[in-house]
Amino acid sequence: MWNDVAKSTLWFGFGSLCFLSSCFSTGISFSMFSVISHLGLLCLGVSFFSNSIAQSSESKKKRKLKEDDILKAARVILPALNFVISKAREVFSGEPSMTLKVAPFLLLGSDYGHIVTFKRLCALGFFIGFTGPKLYSLYSIQIHKRSERLKKWILEAWGGCSHKKIVAGSVVTAFWNLTSIKTRIFAAFICVVIFRRYTQQLP
Repeated sequence: MWNDVAKSTLWFGFGSLCFLSSCFSTGISFSMFSVISHLGLLCLGVSFFSNSIAQSSESKKKRKLKEDDILKAARVILPALNFVISKAREVFSGEPSMTLKVAPFLLLGSDYGHIVTFKRLCALGFFIGFTGPKLYSLYSIQIHKRSERLKKWILEAWGGCSHKKIVAGSVVTAFWNLTSIKTRIFAAFICVVIFRRYTQQLP
């Protein structure tokens, strides 16, 4: 929120410098398989040197997991796992309002997910975290006013239109001819969700 301008400027400048410098470094690329391989090589080297240094029989005792170790790990993992399960149930509950919120993001992810890398995701989260909350707190009132004006203008224009059926038919025909089968199926699904939400809101 940039309450402390000096610290926020320091961290924002440092993060921006790191991300901008990584954009010009062509030799560095992130791969999960590469990271796992490097960690495996590091563990293998540490195990080799520790085995070479400690040659006594005591150092060769086998380690086994006990029930207490598993219970301790479960106590750490269970709260986070339950939180993820509860959020997943909330997102995929099938409610029309939640479906309308989540479906566009999943559609964009299915179409353009291949261009979202780990580095780009970190950079996007970094810049949005530093700019989004502050800009929203400053301009939220103006955003709401303009959205309400735009909504009112659209409703008035549609209410004053004397050829609603012709306009709606033309829009549907153009959409049907210019879009793919996947987009048509998704649009039909969204229409069904909107109709169900409308029926639920009826008294």
